Amino acid sequence: MQTIEGDILSFSEYLELTSKPPADPVVWKWQSIESMTLSRPHNPQGTLALSGGRVDEHGTVAPDLSLVIQVLKPGEMTERHRHSFWHLYIVQSGSGEMAFGEDQTRERLVPGDTVFVPAWGYHAIGNPSGTEPFVLFRLQNLPQNASSGNLMREIQGELQIIYAGAGLASHR
Repeated sequence: MQTIEGDILSFSEYLELTSKPPADPVVWKWQSIESMTLSRPHNPQGTLALSGGRVDEHGTVAPDLSLVIQVLKPGEMTERHRHSFWHLYIVQSGSGEMAFGEDQTRERLVPGDTVFVPAWGYHAIGNPSGTEPFVLFRLQNLPQNASSGNLMREIQGELQIIYAGAGLASHR
């Protein structure tokens, strides 16, 4: 790694450089969201991120926060994992279950239920239904972790430190 010589700024210059424009109100219509969940390629987490307004980091809805739509098809379950950021889930439609902690205590979830998963809390989400998708909104502070270089996750006992590089996330 090559070192560079740093700058010394006056406090007013520092404040000017760190100021961000205010966010604009943003609306995502459910019809558009639902259409995108059907037309985009499905991934193991079943997620699409909402983005918009004048927030400078792509993929955020407010400074340091992202909002994701997670859709699990009937019979799907995410791997048990944990990571350096928290989640706040709100069930939109369908029903499913979430397993928490080391002992994988299961909780059934239905529309309107809200669940907080703290940073480093083990969790997995499943859709045991044989008929309909399980759809959740997920607010998270993943961008905050990414911007501070602390974005990490553990899957199957392996800790991954995630860095941004050339437009893609890379894992270590």
